[in-house]
Amino acid sequence: MRRFVLAAATLVLTLTLSCRRQQSSQTGGVSDTATTPAPAPEPIDTASTARDFSFEQRQEFARSIRQELAGIDRQISELAAQAKSRGGAVSDRAIANIRVSRRAVDRNLARVTAATAANWEQIKNGVNQSVEKLNDSIEGAQPK
Repeated sequence: MRRFVLAAATLVLTLTLSCRRQQSSQTGGVSDTATTPAPAPEPIDTASTARDFSFEQRQEFARSIRQELAGIDRQISELAAQAKSRGGAVSDRAIANIRVSRRAVDRNLARVTAATAANWEQIKNGVNQSVEKLNDSIEGAQPK
């Protein structure tokens, strides 16, 4: 197995280097990437791409949601600070609703570990919906 992996890696590396040499010789030894800027990365719609996992990938699903929640938690902290410092730009009620939604995400996410193949879609959809509701709550609380 190791020999196969090593042979495959060597083949890929050889082909990559060969293509680069051929491309370099066609452009006169000047890389065309030096004159053209790299395209800006397109925003990723985490609601649809990062959250469509199979039952076998449920641990990766939970990990991706936790990563997204880390960013959301920073947003919640910023909103809470704005509520205190700006004298009401973000209402205390909005912050309380956001925190209720955040706890709902935690409850739904905890169900992932006990998921079965039979109820996976229902649990995954519940987590996704709770994250979307949380994002909507945050967006609605943003000062205009």
